[in-house]
Amino acid sequence: MTSPQSAVLGNFTPVRFSKPVPQRVTLELSAYGFTKAYCLSHAIEDKEGFRQVHKEVKEKFDRYALSPAQIKRRQLVFFPRLTDIRFVDGHFDLAEPKHEYLQLFKDKTDPKGADLKTRHESYGKVVDQCLNEMYADTDKAPDDVIHVTCSGYLAPSPVERMVARKEWFDTTVTHSYHMGCYGAFPAIKMAHGFLSSSHFAVTPPKERVDIIHTELLSTHHNITELRAENIITMSLFADGFIKYSLYSEATLRKNGLRGLKILALKEHLLPDSADDMTWVPGSHQFHMTLSAMVPVVIKKHVRPFVRALLQGIGSDFAEQQERLMFAIHPGGPKIVEHIQDELELRDDQVAISKQVFRENGNMSSATIPHILKEIVDEKAIPLGTRIVCIAFGPGLTITGQVLEKI
Repeated sequence: MTSPQSAVLGNFTPVRFSKPVPQRVTLELSAYGFTKAYCLSHAIEDKEGFRQVHKEVKEKFDRYALSPAQIKRRQLVFFPRLTDIRFVDGHFDLAEPKHEYLQLFKDKTDPKGADLKTRHESYGKVVDQCLNEMYADTDKAPDDVIHVTCSGYLAPSPVERMVARKEWFDTTVTHSYHMGCYGAFPAIKMAHGFLSSSHFAVTPPKERVDIIHTELLSTHHNITELRAENIITMSLFADGFIKYSLYSEATLRKNGLRGLKILALKEHLLPDSADDMTWVPGSHQFHMTLSAMVPVVIKKHVRPFVRALLQGIGSDFAEQQERLMFAIHPGGPKIVEHIQDELELRDDQVAISKQVFRENGNMSSATIPHILKEIVDEKAIPLGTRIVCIAFGPGLTITGQVLEKI
């Protein structure tokens, strides 16, 4: 008999607001933007001066930016469209995006771009359109909605406004914000709690909790600080939007869906690492810091963490290792490889994590759900396969879950 508390993730629905841009184009135009900003700030107006700055900027990009070999393309909503690009006399002549709310750098005399308030207002307009697409094919209200993001905060949130417009007045909206790359894990834990509470008569019966990720990292592009860290983040992060649901196992099967049953959840802080990753508001955008120690800390702690995670369901990592699949958040191009080496995993056990990164870049909290969608859809992964999910974020925080494909 199926336990009423068996909770299953399913119906992963990603949406795209704009066509992904090839990485080689993003690097070329980003370097050009940095050059324009530097020349404007330093009153460099002659062609030779511009060419020299551009040369130096491109050398830095060659040294620090993620290459097209590492990331093929990224969705970047706040970025010039391919049809807007014309190369004239050694310069890019970039037309503004069609809609004014997408024009974060409209004032050509101010390389800092729009202030934080304006960027958040633009974020809201983009998310509104994504939500409309996510719910275009359903009018059935979820019992709860959890909104996950680390890139845009408004009150009421776009999700609250959408729920109100649809007159889903019995649907509860909860916000799970500012946890970065591991943000899916606390949201799934919350959804599990909401669904479970209804089985203990604390709340009315529930069938479905929706989780929505709206990550717009391009909202926070900064072309004024030519630091290695800023070049890395601008060439690493991408925008990502995805919705999925948590059901009881009985409801999932009744709806004829495939999904991932939650077997275990685990999260804790790592010692002596609080300043290794930060994400803080500034006057014009959020600012990220990434320490070179992050991969070192991950390598040190990931094996005992995975071992303890599996012990929580009475499973031994050494015994199960060959049969497990892994959904690893690719925080950077080497994170998955570091974890693969440390855990002694085969290439096929981490292939989907690498594939999603190469095809999309780092979409912050939306990345793990995109990986899980591919695992559900991949017919070569049989039912009954257990999946170990791992992600890291500010704190440093390490999170994990064990899922079973059903």
